[in-house]
Amino acid sequence: MAVNARGIVLLVWLTALGASAKDASDAPLREPEPAPEAGLPWENYVVPALENVAINLGLLSFNNLVTRMPFALISADSVAHNLQPRSWRVDTDYFITNQFGHAYHGNFNFNAARSSGLDFWWSGLYALITSLTWELFLEVEPPSVNDQITTPIGGSLLGEALHRSALQLRRSSGPKWLTSLGAALLDPMGALNGALLPEPPSDDEALDPLFVRWQFGAGASVVIDRVDGEQRARSPPEAIIAVLLVSGAPWSRRSNYDEPLSYFDLRADLSFPINVTGNLFIRGLLFGKRINGHGVWGLFGAYDYASAAIVRASGVGLGPGVIFQWQPFSGWYVQTAGLVGASPFAAAGQLLDVPRELGRDYHVGPGVQSNLDVRVLRPGVLQLELGLRNWVVVGAYTLPKGYESITWLTAALTVPLWRWLGAGAEFTLADRRARFDGARDNDDTGLSLRLLLSVMTEPHFGVQPQN
Repeated sequence: MAVNARGIVLLVWLTALGASAKDASDAPLREPEPAPEAGLPWENYVVPALENVAINLGLLSFNNLVTRMPFALISADSVAHNLQPRSWRVDTDYFITNQFGHAYHGNFNFNAARSSGLDFWWSGLYALITSLTWELFLEVEPPSVNDQITTPIGGSLLGEALHRSALQLRRSSGPKWLTSLGAALLDPMGALNGALLPEPPSDDEALDPLFVRWQFGAGASVVIDRVDGEQRARSPPEAIIAVLLVSGAPWSRRSNYDEPLSYFDLRADLSFPINVTGNLFIRGLLFGKRINGHGVWGLFGAYDYASAAIVRASGVGLGPGVIFQWQPFSGWYVQTAGLVGASPFAAAGQLLDVPRELGRDYHVGPGVQSNLDVRVLRPGVLQLELGLRNWVVVGAYTLPKGYESITWLTAALTVPLWRWLGAGAEFTLADRRARFDGARDNDDTGLSLRLLLSVMTEPHFGVQPQN
């Protein structure tokens, strides 16, 4: 049954995968826990299905009875119209709704199944079917093809990262009430199903090492139009909260790549209170193989949501990537990570003077998302991070026709203060180049500076010393 679920989900991801998660000739670095002798009981499949029905109906009821949103006033006629194959389209919802809200919704659908003991692929299938149900039956608006991609795929990547992080926290040695509360905030469906269902058979994902870095500070940013030199957007000094999660780092011998997202890194930040903006980047290994014990390469899934003033981009993608660590000098380490992914429905940019009937103020189309990260560090001394991200989005699905190319270059320096505490600064240079028919060329430059205090789960910046 898991094979069928995997096949359906991979078909939706628009790829045929022939690689295996691990070569049989490679001996595992640690013995996996034995598989359960019997499959899960029927209620572990039925309960998440009922939960997903309840989630959808709850959202529909709230929007229908409380907010009276027009899209929620469904009828037999709206359902009949949405069931017609030609009714599918690219919708005009706000950037945050389409690119973050739908993925966050899909995370609940995914984790209803994942926390019931189902694997990644089965859980992704639950998210896919639940999203399709919403698009066809629970909205007056025609079904949206971009939502049907972002909700289950972005939701699966986000959901798996939060599921694994919650498991780590729940099984940590901290105060029980505190770890349970933190895990419930990360994965509410996991907390619910922990009370409704017997604990599913344990797997070895909780043994994968997890490095966490919280950052608190302040920053400011500005966007300048390079054509006329005018200021396009400005953010005054704002408070910032940021988090980095790295699970299953390949330089740790405890990492085991036998399941999707056995390795992932998640970066998120939020600026507030005047101009509330945020970023979320997830990179997770779907299938991969170790490189001499110091790295891993394979097929990665990626979900990006960058919403910083005008220079913004988002998409879910799939493509090859590599993570590697080496030691050029005694006590010094260099870590590199690269990924290039194809995104069937990406979004980017900012449309100015948008007519009310259009609604959407960004471009939508197929794209390519790529990133390259380099970290140079010496535990106990310093960490220098260099990051390059690029999104190219072709406006093929909506008018006007053209393309967006958005690039972020980030440099950050962190020095330790005391044990798990550190302090540092981060500078980002963003470049946007937009070329569209019937509109003037847009060339914008964004600049941001942040001063941050770091709190880490261990004092070595997440590095695994090599002998």
